Amino acid sequence: MKKIYLFLITALAVLGMTSCQQDDLEGNVGYLRIEVGTNAYVDTRIADEYNPKQIALQIVNSKDEVVESTDDWETLSGKQIRLAAGTYTVKASSNGFDGSESGFDIPYYAGSQQITVQTGKEVTANITCTLANVKVTVNYDQSFIDAFRSATATVKSAQEGVGELSFKMGDELKSGYFPVADLTATISVVNHAGKSFSQATPITGVKARKHYILNFKVAESGSIEKPSVTVDGSEIIYTFTFNVSTEAATKLSVEQANAWSYFAYVRGSVESVEEGTELDAANMTFEYKAASEEEWRSVEAQADGENAFKATLVDLQPGTQYSYRMAYNGGGDANFKSDAVNFTTETASLLPNGDMDDWYKSGKTWYPVSESDYAASGSFWDSSNPGTTTGAGALVNVNPTQGNSEIVHTSGGKSAELKSQYASAFGIGKFAAASLYTGKFNSLVGTNGAKIDFGQKFTSRPSALHGWFQYTSGKIDYRGNNTPEGVAEIDTDDLCSIYIALAKAPHQLDNTQTSTFFDFENDDNIIAYGELPDSEAMSTNNQWKEFNVKLKYKDITPQAEYYLIIVCSSSKYGDYFTGSTGSTMYIDDMELIYETPAVR
Repeated sequence: MKKIYLFLITALAVLGMTSCQQDDLEGNVGYLRIEVGTNAYVDTRIADEYNPKQIALQIVNSKDEVVESTDDWETLSGKQIRLAAGTYTVKASSNGFDGSESGFDIPYYAGSQQITVQTGKEVTANITCTLANVKVTVNYDQSFIDAFRSATATVKSAQEGVGELSFKMGDELKSGYFPVADLTATISVVNHAGKSFSQATPITGVKARKHYILNFKVAESGSIEKPSVTVDGSEIIYTFTFNVSTEAATKLSVEQANAWSYFAYVRGSVESVEEGTELDAANMTFEYKAASEEEWRSVEAQADGENAFKATLVDLQPGTQYSYRMAYNGGGDANFKSDAVNFTTETASLLPNGDMDDWYKSGKTWYPVSESDYAASGSFWDSSNPGTTTGAGALVNVNPTQGNSEIVHTSGGKSAELKSQYASAFGIGKFAAASLYTGKFNSLVGTNGAKIDFGQKFTSRPSALHGWFQYTSGKIDYRGNNTPEGVAEIDTDDLCSIYIALAKAPHQLDNTQTSTFFDFENDDNIIAYGELPDSEAMSTNNQWKEFNVKLKYKDITPQAEYYLIIVCSSSKYGDYFTGSTGSTMYIDDMELIYETPAVR
């Protein structure tokens, strides 16, 4: 049993001299005397600078103000502390460590007590500092040591950011300490035949002062006995006995699924094989079912390295919970299944106002959004309009991008009309390519350009952007100084632009700084991207043309969040202030496609 008893004997002293006593009483103050005794027992320390036996003290008043403190309670021993009458809390804890990390031989002790100091009276406070983190001890029975070539017990905390501790058979086994949170103990062994075995056990209901003793011994089959519990003063001791077979059983396992909207990538492995058993990879499958279903569906597993398999589960429904497992069907007794793992598919989120039917004018600026949606959350889409209708751009007062109810792909509704033009006021002007994008216009950069925040938060991973466009291409009549050489020369045909990207975070573009332009291939923020080829971005002769821009994924690992970037422009090199004032583009009926994606 390891605990610290810290006794604080608090004496309110009456001074012998009458004049001093009178002053004290009139001032309603007294003296706190601290006498400290301890029977603390600590066997080791984490480092020279941390000694659990060194107890720090704080005296805190009712306003939570520290009126006295020390890193070592011994410095207050035998001293008088003058305090105003009132209520105080005396706090004591191991100095130099707060118990928030895991480690070997780092017990953390703490305790506190509230006292009331009254004028002319004596008060005594007793504080018991007990273990405030969680202790774990691992023992290997001699039969266990004889039976296995190697073994390691790994204990992991459920608290994020806390490191796991490993207790290797054959090493000096020190006690481990963890902050208060549930634990998982995993034992991994290799027998003398070279076969591996592993099993994990959750330890729940973890609280401070508990001591978990994990005893490992040999048994005929893998099991864990119900823990015995003993209460010993300041510790509650839980003793687990792990019965581990010397023969490796055949065990399959699966990883967490990489779930999309209509399909999921899954992966599993063979962790161990019973001696004398041979597995034929042709008999390995993955089984899956919706949570609401009884019957399991099956798909053939494909080899993916040594003892590893993968598959794609198809015909799933968006936003639905499923279970899956890996199964071996060899007939007779050679049938094995992994534990099932649950996953939920992503939603197949719709593209807000993808049909471009809704338009709302706020002040002088047109936005592709309904009035109610604009009032509730703003516009999912923005354009170059704020640059020519707000701030210094208000002098120009044109909306290069707006709704058009006459030129539409399907009857009724509207399309988005994008007209490149030269915008000027008071002799100052710039070529302005009309644009439509998901994100928000940020601000003008003087008269030279603008800052734009590209991307809207999104919950799904699409595979393509589908829609319709109509484009009239003019001859390029404006060319910015920073336009790349060899492209978009004066009097050549202008091109339109449509591209889509999925990013980890929004992307800010400043079109006065080419270093901020998109670099889809090399930007780690970009997860996937796709662009309308130049060969299709030309004049459509007043006809609607279908487009299907496929996303090419650089990374299919699920992310914490996604940002959807879609950009359409009537002049592809408009960011360089290059294009034709004769170029007009119409966009209509856009939608996101959710299929198996292309991967780079």
